[in-house]
Amino acid sequence: MEKWLIPLLIIGGIILIIAIWFITTRNKFVLKKNYIKEAWSSIDVQLKRKANVIPNLVDLLKMQTNFEKETLEKLTAARSGMLAGSNDERMRANDEASKLLRSFYAVSESYPTLGSNPSFIKVMEEVKDCEDKVTYSRTRYNMTVTDYNNYLQMFPSNIVGNMMGLKPEKIYEISETLRESADNIRISEL
Repeated sequence: MEKWLIPLLIIGGIILIIAIWFITTRNKFVLKKNYIKEAWSSIDVQLKRKANVIPNLVDLLKMQTNFEKETLEKLTAARSGMLAGSNDERMRANDEASKLLRSFYAVSESYPTLGSNPSFIKVMEEVKDCEDKVTYSRTRYNMTVTDYNNYLQMFPSNIVGNMMGLKPEKIYEISETLRESADNIRISEL
């Protein structure tokens, strides 16, 4: 074998390894972005489900109580916000609805007939189930985004990410007002 051929084979091998690494890393970014889309889709499904339960709760409260009109209007506005707007706006609307829904648990104490109404109990169970599923979906989404953001920021994959023009995705944390409400909740308020 000719001596000049050995360096060419080494250089060709290095180029081939770099090309394979680049393609593999790019494909991992595509995969991670698709996982993020799928995880957001899970949140979206749960927000729509929760938004569909809220009108039933509002109707029950209107029929059975003299519940504050302003609170019901805020809940209706939050419901609309969960169905439209950017992901940030939808998550803020969800947090607002969650905050307002907490007060409905206390309503049943003031209205014994409402608290024992099977329809109210069923709707409140559906609301709680929706809340749990939104929380689970949000956690799953945040884990997926964290994995993507870490891969985007770590060397050497960050080189490919920068070449692709990728930016970090946003993690959805609980809002400050909801966090304060959760931090200060008392059993008497449930």
